[in-house]
Amino acid sequence: MKLITPEVYKIAETAINGVKMQEALEKLGYKNRAKTFPRATTPAENLIEFAGRICYQSFEPGTVNPNISKIREDQYNYLENIIKKGDGSIFEHATVSFLFMNVSRIFTHELVRHRVGTAMSQESLRYVRPKELSLWLPIGVSEGDILEGMMNNFEHSENIFRFVEGGIDWNSISFDEKKILTSAMRRMLPDGLATHIIWTANHRALRHILEMRTDPAAEVEIRFIFDKVGKILTNDYPGIYQDFVRTELKDGTGSWRPTLRSKI
Repeated sequence: MKLITPEVYKIAETAINGVKMQEALEKLGYKNRAKTFPRATTPAENLIEFAGRICYQSFEPGTVNPNISKIREDQYNYLENIIKKGDGSIFEHATVSFLFMNVSRIFTHELVRHRVGTAMSQESLRYVRPKELSLWLPIGVSEGDILEGMMNNFEHSENIFRFVEGGIDWNSISFDEKKILTSAMRRMLPDGLATHIIWTANHRALRHILEMRTDPAAEVEIRFIFDKVGKILTNDYPGIYQDFVRTELKDGTGSWRPTLRSKI
């Protein structure tokens, strides 16, 4: 048995084709904007702005849409106005992919409740027969009967798992047979077992989930993970998360809340 700490890695994000954006703007009649777009910000923020301005043909005042007499030139201010109005659909175009490593299946049970605007690929214990069982000790559990009970239960589960595993001649059976046995044996393992999951979400979903899952009442592990996610998002996408403020909690995690609008 090995004690570990959950980790968060941002492994992918939306990319844009700036050349094609400029080409499209020229064909739409925005020759001046084509020279200055995309902006020197993040691909996600450029894509969201592009999508929003397409809806209203508001890249320039009056050029294509005579109803538009003025526009917000600054992208940061433009996104601020979108958040205030709650026009969240354009935030769905850009996504971020994370690897949540060494998280428990308790965490993933909570995470899969968020289905809208997300995609998930989790390590399969039907195919993977773990060589070592790992466990994260929740914040606030460092001593006493609860800790002793957790450790004893985990060790007992591993001992049974290894006993059953040792009674099988794995080299003499087919891969399909290995899958059947591995799938059966995983039922002996506790939910606290460490696993890995790839999780992708668009920025509309992320704004909601970040606020919800870092609330002081949220489950401790998911709050621990999404506090890390919040630091990444506010650092890497300052326009999209410009209104989020972190309040540190007693256990060292942070609660992230938007100041402009909760749901968009």
